[in-house]
Amino acid sequence: MIFFTTYINYTTRSNMSISLPAMVMPGKKFIAECKKGEHTSNSTQTKPEDDTGTKYPWDQKTQGFILGAYFYGYLMGSLPGGAVAEWLGPYWTIMTATMFSAILNSICVWVTPIHWGALFTVRLIIGICGGLVYPALQCLIGRWAPPQERTKFVACLMGNTLGTCLTWVIGGVVTRYYKWPWGFHVMSLQNIAFCVIFGLLTFDSPEQHKWITDEELEFIKKSQEGKVSKTKALPPYKSILTSFPFWTLCVLHFGNLWGLYVQITAVPKFMKEYVGFDIKNSGVLSSLPHLIRLFMGLGYGFLGDYLKKRNFKRIIILKCFIILSHIVPGILMGLLSIAECNAPVVVALLTLSMAINGAAVVTNLANPTDLSPNFAGTIFGIISFIGGVTGFIVPSITGQIITAFGNNGKAWGSIFALGGLVYCGCGIFFIIFGTADTQPWNEKKEEKADTSQPERT
Repeated sequence: MIFFTTYINYTTRSNMSISLPAMVMPGKKFIAECKKGEHTSNSTQTKPEDDTGTKYPWDQKTQGFILGAYFYGYLMGSLPGGAVAEWLGPYWTIMTATMFSAILNSICVWVTPIHWGALFTVRLIIGICGGLVYPALQCLIGRWAPPQERTKFVACLMGNTLGTCLTWVIGGVVTRYYKWPWGFHVMSLQNIAFCVIFGLLTFDSPEQHKWITDEELEFIKKSQEGKVSKTKALPPYKSILTSFPFWTLCVLHFGNLWGLYVQITAVPKFMKEYVGFDIKNSGVLSSLPHLIRLFMGLGYGFLGDYLKKRNFKRIIILKCFIILSHIVPGILMGLLSIAECNAPVVVALLTLSMAINGAAVVTNLANPTDLSPNFAGTIFGIISFIGGVTGFIVPSITGQIITAFGNNGKAWGSIFALGGLVYCGCGIFFIIFGTADTQPWNEKKEEKADTSQPERT
């Protein structure tokens, strides 16, 4: 269910990227730097567009605000998301957030004709709901996963890549043949169906599961060695924020998100505006890096657990895998500028980089539960808030460099070199200073207040 929760979360997150072009009046075509010699003046004429529904005269700035609304909300939701899940329970946090997202996603269709600001507001609230989900999943993993199998659980967070890929396919087909409003409605129906299944099969903790056997329950509790508690308690924010191991994880996660945002935002821009190849218009090529990252991530998860069962120390596994999740992708990112106008080489480097980065399921995605199984949700919420800032920094720096130096190989080389340095630098920092030891502040202080979980009917 962790896998499908992230899948659903990303269908709601990604569907605006597919729907927005169908909602906007077309403009003039852009001639890429590498293609200028191949075009005549007549090549700037636009071709007839498919009838995908009502279109709006939104400029690039307005479209940027609409696309960014979810991510503004996501940051707002991720920060308190872990504390909410640890107090309310991951079950109710995920159920409530997903159901609200489903309803609001359809409401997008009805508020769009009012004003783009109304659409922005609804997408912002959807982002807040989405921001609650990942910290809640970390909380769920902390309660359920035996330490020897933890990275397999974390690897299931890679369901987000499948969500992105299938949204591009399903959303594109639905928008083309049934117009863009149905792109929103179909995703909402999918979310509601998920909530029904999730509600029947998921429980906050092994102790609450209706069909777990005594042997399974005993195995989980014994493997966790008393480090996981159901007691409700406020997160020890002071201890967390003054903990050096927490900040080393924060740096590691920041570097990973910086690299991913370069790959997701800057590389497609480089391909379209410099190389002259719109990777988003090629379903296979646009999905390939994400799909390979999905399968490699699952493989890395099983490998990480296998090595732990073979008595390799967790810290050794963690730091070795950082070479794969951060160092190698950083080097490959630096090589992107060498490809220049060679689109197949750029796609190959991007695919290879994303595939190797799947090792993040063993590193920055798994380290929160290493440091504190009880407060993994809170930790992940904070590092997601801090790391999520890269979603604004990377596009901003990319735009500023291109504006200052022009759309040329030197400018793009600087962008990719900076991305590679951040990737590698953050990885090296954690290799030197990071830890996988459970921290003293993981232990919850017993409270006199009632600690029962909300009952489900």
